Amino acid sequence: MISPLKVCLRTLSALLLLLTLGCVTSPIPVTPEQIASADYGTVPVPPTYQHAIKDYMQGVLFDPYTAHYRFVGEPQRGYAYLSGTRKPPVFGYLVQVEIDAKNLKGRYVGEQPYRFFIKNETLYMLDTSTKAEVVQ
Repeated sequence: MISPLKVCLRTLSALLLLLTLGCVTSPIPVTPEQIASADYGTVPVPPTYQHAIKDYMQGVLFDPYTAHYRFVGEPQRGYAYLSGTRKPPVFGYLVQVEIDAKNLKGRYVGEQPYRFFIKNETLYMLDTSTKAEVVQ
């Protein structure tokens, strides 16, 4: 016989799963008019944005002094959903960086991709789940 507590926990788990799935929404779509009229801020210039990214990564990487940075192209106009997909995206510049740094064992791990978003002089590191797109 199943105890009432187990039935209650199973029911609660199923309910939480349904509520979580119900919260997943698609992002607010961006229109061509928004892209054309958006304020992207000032264009990031090297080496300023490159130094800003390296400074930011000082607090992220295990051994930041041994890191090798490869900036993939120039900053590109785009947008990112910095506050989740229920709020409108922020327009600015996207930067791709490949970083190779040492791990806890003192070995290089190979280049790892990182994405950054820059609006005026504010820098954000984007995680893999943050929706961001380059615009033409």
